[in-house]
Amino acid sequence: MLQVLVDILFILLVLLCSVLILRTVSAAWRGDTGRGRAFALAAVSLFLWLSLTAGLALSGLLEPSVDHPPPNGALLVIVLATVCVIAFGPIGRRIIQRIAAHKLIAFQVFRIPVELILWALAINGVGPEIMTFEGRNFDILVGLSALPMAILIRKNPNKSLIIGWNIAGMAILGVVLIHAVLAGPSPFQKFFVAPDTSFVATWPYVWLPGLLVPLAYAGHLLSIRHALTTSQHSSTAKQLKPA
Repeated sequence: MLQVLVDILFILLVLLCSVLILRTVSAAWRGDTGRGRAFALAAVSLFLWLSLTAGLALSGLLEPSVDHPPPNGALLVIVLATVCVIAFGPIGRRIIQRIAAHKLIAFQVFRIPVELILWALAINGVGPEIMTFEGRNFDILVGLSALPMAILIRKNPNKSLIIGWNIAGMAILGVVLIHAVLAGPSPFQKFFVAPDTSFVATWPYVWLPGLLVPLAYAGHLLSIRHALTTSQHSSTAKQLKPA
């Protein structure tokens, strides 16, 4: 596949995920007088973040080196910390109150096209095979299981199943991130492959650690919080129910 076509497909995927984020914000504030303000704030914040990360990548400031940790790792840490604050804060509470449990799982299907793009990058000699499902990346299994799991959860919202699936999804993605670090130029490099994972420091692929990975983790954390909150509410209701 032509590399320019792969690039375009990746950009379209990022735009689609951005739309999903904004739709989630809109749904979370449905019926609230501050809905428009919340949507505008989310849209501006998202635009600024995508612009900042794109600018850093295009400037070459994120270029990895064997002499220091990968600079875009700092971006990932910052955005993952932000994701945790959002997922377990008031915004996350509002989201899980308005978004059904099965929808928080179903949206993880976006990981299928992500993995297909990584595979295309490896075929084109832009990314390493180790980062694909032909190498050591099994994240596509999370995407493939998302819709069946969502259907199952919609019919039978089993708390243990929801939490277990989400923890497995986070663990699989964590392994992918570890391999990405170990296969890129840095003091931690252990896999000396060609090409390496330097492509994630270039535009548009800086949005992989800058947006798509954190988005996947956000979905998992919100889904787990949803399951725990629903379970707590059910227990409280049973305790309050007259004998």
